[in-house]
Amino acid sequence: MNTMKNNPATTRAFLLVLGLVSVFGSCFAQEKINYKSDWGERMPSFPNHLVLKGNVVFEHEGMIMLCDSAILNKTENYISAYNNIHIYEDTVHLYGDELFYDGNTKVAEIFGKVVTLHDGKVTLQTDYMLLDRVENNVRYTNKADIWDEENVLKSQFGTYYIDTKYFEFTDNVEINTPNAFIQSDSVAYDSKSHESYFFAQTDIFTTDSVRILTTEGQYNTETEDAVLRRDNCIIRDSKTLKADSILYNTGKDVGKAFFNVTINDTANDIMTRSDYLELDKKDSLPYAFLTGRLCVMQTEKEDTLYMHGDTLWVDFDTAMHAKELMVYAHAKVFKKDVQLAAEMIHYFVDDSLAFLTVRPVMWNEENQFTADTIVLTVAEGGIKSMRMYPNSFIVQNSDTATEMYFNQVSGRVFAAEFEDSRIAYAQMQGNVRTIYHFWEEDKDKKQLTGINIGSSVGLKMYFKKGKLEKMTAVDKPEFYLDDKDRIKEEDKMLKGFIWLESQRPLSPQDIFKHRD
Repeated sequence: MNTMKNNPATTRAFLLVLGLVSVFGSCFAQEKINYKSDWGERMPSFPNHLVLKGNVVFEHEGMIMLCDSAILNKTENYISAYNNIHIYEDTVHLYGDELFYDGNTKVAEIFGKVVTLHDGKVTLQTDYMLLDRVENNVRYTNKADIWDEENVLKSQFGTYYIDTKYFEFTDNVEINTPNAFIQSDSVAYDSKSHESYFFAQTDIFTTDSVRILTTEGQYNTETEDAVLRRDNCIIRDSKTLKADSILYNTGKDVGKAFFNVTINDTANDIMTRSDYLELDKKDSLPYAFLTGRLCVMQTEKEDTLYMHGDTLWVDFDTAMHAKELMVYAHAKVFKKDVQLAAEMIHYFVDDSLAFLTVRPVMWNEENQFTADTIVLTVAEGGIKSMRMYPNSFIVQNSDTATEMYFNQVSGRVFAAEFEDSRIAYAQMQGNVRTIYHFWEEDKDKKQLTGINIGSSVGLKMYFKKGKLEKMTAVDKPEFYLDDKDRIKEEDKMLKGFIWLESQRPLSPQDIFKHRD
């Protein structure tokens, strides 16, 4: 009895199954490989194989395959081809000595002494390639050389994505460009934009002797722009730049660095730290600009100079020698023998002159120096001379126990000579005023025996180990010595007196403390 005929539900289910089988069957069905040749024959022992010779041409779903001879398995839909292999589809051309192509998986394997891929301006050569038409990529596993318009690339393994013209390289990757040589173990390369992406330790050597290191970044071989994101370092001669991230153009020598920026100059024993660096070495006026928790350290023998400011600006000459350095604002300098503070420090390299302006102050041993402008002559080993103008003022704390008595000298222009960064001799000129305290030492404590108050047109000062030892008034001197109790309080301080010891940097960490 035919139950299907008598059961409408069963009939509908059966028809549905047939429809699904038809639909999915069409999805998995593969087109057969088409062929033609000058000569062909079947092999009696292999009835499914067809031997083809002479001008053999295969076509499969838009891809053409040429060769001298081949064996086609029509049943299993694959071919083995030999000699003068040429495969092409759209812009892609592949050449080799042997070919195996599976029409079911759409995968082609090309072998040969030299296997070549051409795709527009890209050429790839190796001894084995695998073409996957489903994924539309080409892979190699045994070294390859790649060329585009200007660059030569090499790697042990790689994949070329035909649609995007994108490469992925691994193991012993080398890229030669007109201006750089790149080494890495993991690189992605966009042949359209000439952008290289790095995912492992990478070295970039430029033609002007710059070395760039990174473990994550990118480099455009056409524009020469580098973007470095992790473990970044740029080395030129004796200078090394490190930062969390760096933007740098190797051709223009222009760059920016962000966060944990460190520049180490081993030739001059200088290290600079900041949060931001901007560098332009090929402009008509080359410069460097640094800001953000800035610190400059220079080591001299057994001592180190520490300098801070909100911003550091460096101007270079065309040979990239530093000409001028400007530190502003909240500038401070700490060194064991001298400390400085100002809103602006302007240093002229060739003249070895440093100008301190806007609330400048210098401390040397027990001496505090202030004026509207302080000019220092700096050479190897420290300060050689100093000039202050106008409103020059020198203060010494005469009694550190009470901080009530201060030796003071004021005038218009001050000039001093230093020995081993200690003040040795000085002159004050113009409306000179002085207050000096005399003490008598005994076993228990020292006693203030008198205060010397005076004025003159000029004053010569002699120091020993940084301490004022002798003063000689010049031209119209007027001095008197009296007991402290008989001197008015307002006469114990010169006009313009200010004691800034609380602003003095006593350690390298203190340079980051603002004065206000």
